[in-house]
Amino acid sequence: MEKLGSSSSQQRSWKSKGLLRGILDAFDGLLYVSSNDYRLEYINPNLIKRQGHDIYTEFCYKALHGRDDPCPFCVKDSVNKGDVVSFEVRDPRDQRWYLSVNSPVWEKREVVAHLSMITDIHERKVAEISLRNSTEELRKENRLLKSNIKQQHKFGNIIGKSTPMQAVYEQILNAAASDVTVIIYGEPGTGKELVARAIFDMSERRKNRFVPVHCGAIPDTLIESEFFGHKRGAFSGAVTETPGYIDYAEGGTLFLDEIGEISLSMQTKLLRVIEGGGYAPVGDTRTRSSDIRIISATNKKLIDLVEQGIMRQDFFYRIHIFPLHLPPLRDRKEDIPLLVDHFLFLHGGKVQLPAIAKDDLDQLMAYDWPGNVRELQNVIIRYCSTKQINLSHTKVSEFPPEPSFSVDPKYEPSQTLQMQVEAFEKKLLSEALASNNWHRGRTAAQLRVDRKTLFNKIKRYGLG
Repeated sequence: MEKLGSSSSQQRSWKSKGLLRGILDAFDGLLYVSSNDYRLEYINPNLIKRQGHDIYTEFCYKALHGRDDPCPFCVKDSVNKGDVVSFEVRDPRDQRWYLSVNSPVWEKREVVAHLSMITDIHERKVAEISLRNSTEELRKENRLLKSNIKQQHKFGNIIGKSTPMQAVYEQILNAAASDVTVIIYGEPGTGKELVARAIFDMSERRKNRFVPVHCGAIPDTLIESEFFGHKRGAFSGAVTETPGYIDYAEGGTLFLDEIGEISLSMQTKLLRVIEGGGYAPVGDTRTRSSDIRIISATNKKLIDLVEQGIMRQDFFYRIHIFPLHLPPLRDRKEDIPLLVDHFLFLHGGKVQLPAIAKDDLDQLMAYDWPGNVRELQNVIIRYCSTKQINLSHTKVSEFPPEPSFSVDPKYEPSQTLQMQVEAFEKKLLSEALASNNWHRGRTAAQLRVDRKTLFNKIKRYGLG
């Protein structure tokens, strides 16, 4: 029985050694075992092949590194204490990166040898270094942008160097660096779409489309078709398959202006899109996936709409991840001279405009600007025609009973009828918007046109 036990023990020992030898030989990297006196006790086939000959029993520092003494970077002392030591190193011979893992070999609770496993990690390390350098460059660029905006008066198409606008610029940078939904709060005329475009232009989605949608201008009967598109024959008049806003914005950004105007049923459908559930065109049963970023804007307190039951709470929280607040012009009046110069250059054309007198500038600085930057722009447009600053045109009652505009069409023999009609319509719309402090809903009601028609004309004539 004793002999049988001894034979079984020897067989298990033989099998264990065979298994270990098979594992070591199959190791894909370089592997060797060195004794406490630095003698090589095992070298795997890959290391023999790399060296060009068998280096068994040679000193590891001599055979592997060409040194006459133990390497100064050797970790044998730590390994002899029972530690596993890992480090990355670049071999000066082939300039490749390697991971060296060094562990103790135990026998009867004593470390008798040192196992070293070396793996080629060059591709991963190069990619890691490249990413780190790229990230650091982005950080430097971001820091440079943040330091530069304090000395600039223009950020994209946004004008202003006041303290409130510096805070807005920094928020734009932060929003552009992520891909979360953004909600821009601001009174009418503060430049919410300009801010949305600035975020888009600095984001990784800038190679694709920026699709602005004025939610309040779309009739409820058409809104689903406008957003999701429709199949041919989906309804009367659907003679072709038509893509929607979400299709156009694929890979880019969908800007939802006046987000508070969207109905509860449409909020449910958009919520599904935002959460990755996809959408289906009108008349289609197949669901499509989308890759879009949503930036919204409003002049309302959306939380009040939630409390009133006009906005879904879950929809609110999904679009309210990154709130950005734009200051009204009355809170950044130091930007008015910069804005005046900008609008004079923009709308003055080739006409040599007289400089705005100090008294006129003082008048502009003293005014509260309920229509914000858009109202100031209209005042300067009027100045370009009349050479006078007159704020009386902007002071109108909340709901004027009848339109009263100062547009005076003149016959131009060199222009076609259509050209003259369009020029007159543009002037009339500009006057109508100004008289209502650029409130589009009141302007549409006053002109007795639907909001979508007004929005389309504003966009057509570049009045937005």
